[in-house]
Amino acid sequence: MKLFHTGDWHIGKLINNRYMTEDQAHVLDQLFGFIERENPDAVIIAGDIYDRAVPPLEAIELLDRSLRTIVRDLKTPVIALAGNHDSNERIGFGSELLSGSGLHLSGIITKEISPLILNDGNGPVHFYSIPYADAAVVRAVYDDPSIRTQNDAMRRIIESIHERRDGSARTVIVAHGYVVKNGETPETSESERPIGIGGTEAVDASIFAPFTYAALGHLHSPQKSGYDHIRYSGSLLKYSFSEVRQKKGVTVVDIDAEGKASTSFLEFTPLRDMRVIKGELKELVSREAVKSADADDYIKAILTDKGELIDAMSTLRSVYPNVLEMTKEE
Repeated sequence: MKLFHTGDWHIGKLINNRYMTEDQAHVLDQLFGFIERENPDAVIIAGDIYDRAVPPLEAIELLDRSLRTIVRDLKTPVIALAGNHDSNERIGFGSELLSGSGLHLSGIITKEISPLILNDGNGPVHFYSIPYADAAVVRAVYDDPSIRTQNDAMRRIIESIHERRDGSARTVIVAHGYVVKNGETPETSESERPIGIGGTEAVDASIFAPFTYAALGHLHSPQKSGYDHIRYSGSLLKYSFSEVRQKKGVTVVDIDAEGKASTSFLEFTPLRDMRVIKGELKELVSREAVKSADADDYIKAILTDKGELIDAMSTLRSVYPNVLEMTKEE
């Protein structure tokens, strides 16, 4: 079975008073092309579908068009769940009705999580979607006062899945959270909203080890979480200048008949890249420094000038119309 693992679309993202909807639409069009070419059995969106609980109208319209294109036009099932940026109730609305069309949404955590079963030439693959929920919510759902942290919550949810799952089936877990292997430090980004404080957000990656593949969302850099088959797809776009060196795209997951998962990566080409430039103002705006193809990129400028500068931002914007940040090196 071939899967497209994506996550952290953050549709409706606002960066320095600039909506990223046009940029998101650009890479989503590339996603449609990848789907048409590669013909995956399903597309996964591992949470943070929207950037906020109440998204703007243009974000709703873009998501509606995108899901319609994937499910109806490209006839590819979508498995999506709520992340910590989403409204669980909004994502879960109409989920039972929409599931019949191939759009499988998980918004509200429940005590019993039933698998979605998709088939390929080697038989069934069971998908368990775990929408994001704070530890306090999971504690109430299971009526278990011992659940205090996100790790406690995820461990209890996984225990519940183990109680009912077919141990012989190939199984994919879809979840959203800060998942780490003991002793390892994942790559994080400034655009990720913290889930907890004081270490209460961390979930032990070994919880997911028994499954065929774990499709994770929350961290914006594509990476594994301790194990090759436990992975973050990364975000749809670069959403902060801490992500300038990250690649964005789709993690392609191939699951063979024996339940071995292998991955590859299809990279997006953004409408505008995100870059950091550094130097004296006159150098940064000189003809030699500016390539026409890069002038529209999203820019953070670090100025190294020693003296006082007058209206430096306007000078930068005369060359880089999408400059978002400017700082002066101390």
